[in-house]
Amino acid sequence: METTIKQVGQYLEGQAKAAKPVTYSEVIRTFPDLPPLGPHWKSHPLCAIFGDLDNEDRIKQRPFRTALVFAKETGRPGQGFFDTMTNLRHMTILKSEQDSVWTTELKAVIAFYE
Repeated sequence: METTIKQVGQYLEGQAKAAKPVTYSEVIRTFPDLPPLGPHWKSHPLCAIFGDLDNEDRIKQRPFRTALVFAKETGRPGQGFFDTMTNLRHMTILKSEQDSVWTTELKAVIAFYE
Protein backbone atom coordinates (compact mmCIF):
# COMPACT_ATOMS: atom_id res chain seq x y z
CA MET A 1 0.00 0.00 0.00
CA GLU A 2 1.35 3.37 -0.96
CA THR A 3 1.25 6.09 1.69
CA THR A 4 -1.04 8.91 0.60
CA ILE A 5 -1.07 12.62 1.23
CA LYS A 6 -4.40 12.18 3.03
CA GLN A 7 -2.96 9.55 5.40
CA VAL A 8 0.05 11.69 6.32
CA GLY A 9 -2.17 14.76 6.69
CA GLN A 10 -4.52 12.93 9.05
CA TYR A 11 -1.58 11.57 11.03
CA LEU A 12 -0.14 15.08 11.46
CA GLU A 13 -3.56 16.44 12.44
CA GLY A 14 -3.70 13.77 15.16
CA GLN A 15 -0.26 14.82 16.36
CA ALA A 16 -1.42 18.45 16.41
CA LYS A 17 -4.54 17.57 18.41
CA ALA A 18 -2.31 15.78 20.92
CA ALA A 19 0.17 18.71 20.84
CA LYS A 20 2.95 16.23 20.04
CA PRO A 21 5.58 17.28 17.52
CA VAL A 22 7.21 14.30 15.85
CA THR A 23 10.55 13.53 14.19
CA TYR A 24 10.92 12.77 10.50
CA SER A 25 11.99 9.23 11.48
CA GLU A 26 8.83 8.72 13.55
CA VAL A 27 6.68 9.75 10.59
CA ILE A 28 8.53 7.29 8.36
CA ARG A 29 8.15 4.47 10.91
CA THR A 30 4.40 5.14 11.03
CA PHE A 31 4.15 4.39 7.30
CA PRO A 32 6.15 1.20 6.67
CA ASP A 33 6.13 1.53 2.88
CA LEU A 34 8.19 4.72 3.07
CA PRO A 35 11.94 4.18 2.59
CA PRO A 36 14.38 5.13 5.35
CA LEU A 37 15.47 8.73 5.46
CA GLY A 38 18.73 9.23 3.58
CA PRO A 39 20.91 12.18 2.70
CA HIS A 40 18.76 13.17 -0.29
CA TRP A 41 15.55 14.60 1.17
CA LYS A 42 14.30 16.02 -2.13
CA SER A 43 14.10 12.52 -3.64
CA HIS A 44 12.32 11.00 -0.61
CA PRO A 45 8.56 10.44 -1.13
CA LEU A 46 7.82 12.33 2.09
CA CYS A 47 9.30 15.49 0.58
CA ALA A 48 6.67 15.52 -2.18
CA ILE A 49 3.92 14.62 0.31
CA PHE A 50 4.97 17.47 2.60
CA GLY A 51 5.02 19.86 -0.36
CA ASP A 52 1.46 18.87 -1.29
CA LEU A 53 0.30 19.22 2.33
CA ASP A 54 1.88 22.67 2.63
CA ASN A 55 0.24 23.80 -0.59
CA GLU A 56 -3.13 22.48 0.59
CA ASP A 57 -2.72 24.31 3.91
CA ARG A 58 -1.76 27.52 2.09
CA ILE A 59 -4.84 27.31 -0.15
CA LYS A 60 -7.09 26.67 2.87
CA GLN A 61 -5.35 29.46 4.82
CA ARG A 62 -4.37 27.32 7.80
CA PRO A 63 -1.06 26.71 9.57
CA PHE A 64 1.31 24.21 7.98
CA ARG A 65 0.84 20.74 9.47
CA THR A 66 4.45 19.99 8.55
CA ALA A 67 5.57 22.41 11.27
CA LEU A 68 5.02 19.46 13.63
CA VAL A 69 7.93 17.55 12.12
CA PHE A 70 11.51 18.11 13.19
CA ALA A 71 14.91 16.48 12.84
CA LYS A 72 15.98 14.40 15.84
CA GLU A 73 19.58 15.57 15.37
CA THR A 74 18.87 19.31 15.42
CA GLY A 75 15.55 19.57 17.27
CA ARG A 76 14.14 21.70 14.47
CA PRO A 77 12.74 21.25 10.96
CA GLY A 78 14.98 20.94 7.95
CA GLN A 79 15.79 23.80 5.61
CA GLY A 80 12.94 22.72 3.33
CA PHE A 81 10.41 23.89 5.92
CA PHE A 82 11.88 27.40 5.89
CA ASP A 83 12.15 27.41 2.09
CA THR A 84 8.46 26.51 1.95
CA MET A 85 7.56 29.30 4.36
CA THR A 86 9.54 31.68 2.15
CA ASN A 87 7.93 30.47 -1.08
CA LEU A 88 4.32 29.88 -0.03
CA ARG A 89 3.98 32.61 2.59
CA HIS A 90 6.21 35.09 0.78
CA MET A 91 8.29 35.62 3.90
CA THR A 92 11.89 36.62 4.17
CA ILE A 93 13.41 34.55 6.95
CA LEU A 94 16.88 35.29 8.25
CA LYS A 95 18.83 32.38 9.76
CA SER A 96 18.59 34.13 13.13
CA GLU A 97 14.77 34.17 12.82
CA GLN A 98 14.25 30.52 11.88
CA ASP A 99 13.64 29.23 15.40
CA SER A 100 11.04 31.89 16.18
CA VAL A 101 9.30 31.43 12.79
CA TRP A 102 9.12 27.69 13.40
CA THR A 103 7.87 27.92 16.99
CA THR A 104 5.22 30.46 15.94
CA GLU A 105 3.97 28.14 13.18
CA LEU A 106 4.16 25.12 15.50
CA LYS A 107 2.03 26.87 18.14
CA ALA A 108 -0.42 28.00 15.44
CA VAL A 109 -0.93 24.49 14.03
CA ILE A 110 -1.45 23.01 17.50
CA ALA A 111 -3.95 25.76 18.39
CA PHE A 112 -5.76 25.26 15.05
CA TYR A 113 -6.38 21.56 15.72
CA GLU A 114 -7.10 21.79 19.47
